[in-house]
Amino acid sequence: MKVIYKTLPLLLLLTLLSSCKDFLGNVPKGYQIPTKVEEYELLLNDDNLVKLSGKEIDLMADEINVPVTLDGNLYYQTTLRNMNPEWRRIYLYQTPFYGPDKSDTNYDAAYKRIFTYNSILTGLKTASGDEKEISCVRAEALACRALEYLTLVGIYGPGYDSEHASEIKTIALLTDNDINHKDLSPASQQEVYRQIIADLEEAIPLLPEKPVGNAYRMSKAAGYGIYARAAWQMKDYKTALVNARKALELNSELVDYKKLELHEEEWAVGARNNYPTPLLNPENILIRLLSPPEGLNIYALVSHSVLSLFDGTEDMRRKIFITDAPDGDPNACPPGELVWEPAIYFNLGISTPEMYLIAAECEARVGSTDEALRLLNHLRDYRIVDNKPLRISDKTELIRAVLDERQREFLFRGFFRIVDLKRRAQDPDFAVTVTHHDEQGNPVVASPSSPDYLRVPLPAKVLAFWEHQK
Repeated sequence: MKVIYKTLPLLLLLTLLSSCKDFLGNVPKGYQIPTKVEEYELLLNDDNLVKLSGKEIDLMADEINVPVTLDGNLYYQTTLRNMNPEWRRIYLYQTPFYGPDKSDTNYDAAYKRIFTYNSILTGLKTASGDEKEISCVRAEALACRALEYLTLVGIYGPGYDSEHASEIKTIALLTDNDINHKDLSPASQQEVYRQIIADLEEAIPLLPEKPVGNAYRMSKAAGYGIYARAAWQMKDYKTALVNARKALELNSELVDYKKLELHEEEWAVGARNNYPTPLLNPENILIRLLSPPEGLNIYALVSHSVLSLFDGTEDMRRKIFITDAPDGDPNACPPGELVWEPAIYFNLGISTPEMYLIAAECEARVGSTDEALRLLNHLRDYRIVDNKPLRISDKTELIRAVLDERQREFLFRGFFRIVDLKRRAQDPDFAVTVTHHDEQGNPVVASPSSPDYLRVPLPAKVLAFWEHQK
């Protein structure tokens, strides 16, 4: 008998709760609830699980230049005048970003994916099949859920604050597939991170050495990588270092950008350059994509502060991903500006460059500065033509060098930049004030001293739901 694999229900818990009250009690025709471990394992191949964040989050950070307007007959990059209302509010930090009748698609999609993982975890308790296979599928669902919550708390919460984590309210923490919860109030930052760590510590020993099929699926290296990212977000640099090292022991490959070719007259993904596709990229330990996968490609002007990061080197990231001739047409680039046009699908999941940079920063902070330099220079050797090794003895300057390298490596990666800036907000040596400007040229400032610094506000629908629960 053919089984139709549609998770029951793949519907948003919080914003669609009223329409789903008795959904689980009545299985729609054409659906079949999985009963075997193999069926639950196949749910992990759902195409809806491969995205992790939307491109619009890049509008909050300091990497995009948004002018008031451009000549509409010549240029199509993002401006204040041609932005949709939601993007404009995001860029100018005007909350709520979405109206009371509109959804935050990032938030909605994340909880749909979490519901899928929770459904798998619940169903496996009674599923038939080999116990070892059940344990493996459970481990993968736990690790995937941990990554989703880590991303959500990084986007919708402030930077981790160990002294006040038990008091800071963040996001709803759901660990089962019951849509009839009476209490969906926000969990504390401490509770969310504890759940993430608990899921990972249970999952990692049971994850396979190699992913099932391809890198869209979970592996032991991916589990270590998620743990490294979680500990790094928590500023637990010793734990982050241990796990980044373990991930690199299983995969330390890097793509040599010096061998990449650029075809400036082309614009399409796969044609503009020969950067490897996600599945063929050996750097990708776990693949998760932007939504849409190409991000702000072509539509973003690069901030001048970002461009200065590439001064003095022949950095292939600058050459391949940033252009003064979008689609090969110099007339399509505003005078004095440069356009973001990588024409590739960047990975938001776990990658070897991220592990090198986490390990390098952690070594600089709590380990060996010599080893931090070795890791940093090793990555740069694969990115810069005739790279001259950095020689830095001052600890603060070395950390700053790693942070700058992180920005070069992960430009326009959705939540990557704001999560990093929030992590650094309480450190005066590395905190960054982000300044945008409205149509009148007035500065709109995101100050690291603010409790809402670069924090994406929860959707109005969710806040209203929580208020109604009180």
